[in-house]
Amino acid sequence: MEGLDVYKTKDGFVVAKLHYSADPTKIKEDGSPIDELLEGYIGGITGPAWRKEMEIDFTAYSGQLLCYNIIQEFKHKIIVDRYVKESDYKYGSVDWGRNNPASFHVYAVDEDKHIHSCYEIYLNQTSIPDFCSLIKNCPYYQNLNWISADPSIWNKTQEDKQDLKSLFDKFQDEGVNLTKGKSGHDEIAINELLDRWSHLDESQPRFTISPRCFKQIWEFERLRYKEITTAMIEFSNRNESLVDKDNHAWDDFKYFINRLVSKPDLKIVENLSPLSPQYKMLEVRRKRLENER
Repeated sequence: MEGLDVYKTKDGFVVAKLHYSADPTKIKEDGSPIDELLEGYIGGITGPAWRKEMEIDFTAYSGQLLCYNIIQEFKHKIIVDRYVKESDYKYGSVDWGRNNPASFHVYAVDEDKHIHSCYEIYLNQTSIPDFCSLIKNCPYYQNLNWISADPSIWNKTQEDKQDLKSLFDKFQDEGVNLTKGKSGHDEIAINELLDRWSHLDESQPRFTISPRCFKQIWEFERLRYKEITTAMIEFSNRNESLVDKDNHAWDDFKYFINRLVSKPDLKIVENLSPLSPQYKMLEVRRKRLENER
């Protein structure tokens, strides 16, 4: 049968891959996909999203830049000076590093669930007291609902005169209270970002960045998927992840967006369509949280 590939793995499992070309209503006479099938796939049939989902190529994203082309093509829509209203929900997020850069951003979420990265602190070789002082001087600080951070900073690894302390304790000593973000795999944050930057040729983005967030823009343009091979996939169930370099602003975005999606403010998400991908993702996260209780 055209479009059906059946084979047996080395462990004796029979695998059947059903290609879209098996459906005659989805292909033209020359065997190429119909135009409607290409809608929403950036880069068309040569783009990684198409190759992964439609050509069943699980290495399609290997080594690819995450969003450089999107930012370059639609910079006039993505990098904007957006007015932050008093009624917007405001959240902070931190990726701490003493020897590596320390990153802090404020994300404003309006009534339409649009997210705007509106404020940036990004420093090399700083101390927690100095970094916290800058955070508290942020004009949005008093209105932040929470500040998310890497869950690992709650580990008590810092020697003190009397006892072991965590980095969280040190932030708290400076008057900055943090809440655990969601780390782990990049996949949820990647999907959320790309969903908010989809169909930009005909619609507006649902995530924007202030032009004053220089380092976040710089990092996002350089984010790249890790190199993987077919052999690596066969031996492990690998999630899509990014190269661990120049990703401090990405990490604080990841802690923020993963927490926002997994523990949403009902006032923000109550009007979501049950048919939308974001609503379905939220339902999955809610059920998971219920099972964890």
